Amino acid sequence: MKRFLVSLFLHAAFANAYSVEPSGAKLPIISLPVRVHLVQSGAIPEMHTTLVEADIRRIFVKVNTVWAQAGIQFEIESIGPTQAIAPGPEAQSKLEFAQVKAMIPKERLSQTVLDVCYVKKVGPNGFFYEELIVVKDTASLKEVPGGLDEPLPRVTSHEIGHALGLQHRQDTRNLMASGTTGFSLNETEIAMARAKAKERLDKYHSSQGEPQALR
Repeated sequence: MKRFLVSLFLHAAFANAYSVEPSGAKLPIISLPVRVHLVQSGAIPEMHTTLVEADIRRIFVKVNTVWAQAGIQFEIESIGPTQAIAPGPEAQSKLEFAQVKAMIPKERLSQTVLDVCYVKKVGPNGFFYEELIVVKDTASLKEVPGGLDEPLPRVTSHEIGHALGLQHRQDTRNLMASGTTGFSLNETEIAMARAKAKERLDKYHSSQGEPQALR
């Protein structure tokens, strides 16, 4: 009987650790605006995404499901095409991250909301570089038990994690593991992400001349 109870306890602990039910569901919701760019280019196929608005709205439904565990939700400010510009000669010597950013017109980017750009192909599945989130629409991931059922929402959620101050993890079921479908967050990560999200929200409200919230 004792062995049975121990087994039952361990099973419950494992289930709770990787449950789809968001652990932070009762946390006060922090809503952050997001500007989505569907990058276009007739000259650079790697920069030309074939995603459309319906795809983005589906992706962010799942992104919000992932981030509900931290009590953080993302409101799409806008979804629209952004025409890539040809990189100058000086960009050729830069890292790929910098090259891609150089092809996104600065005037299209926000100073206060998260900018998420979808392209066709980059070296990694996505990256966060100098306040810019880039996701390739051909992303692929290694499936893990209990993981998300679609790559793009997971990659988007992962890169948002970096934007909220989170670092890579070795736990393959964690959202911050590289290249897997895992999406769990631990209590420390949730606290860190919420703190960064509040900072971003305060900055956004200040730029809009609105009262700051969630103090």
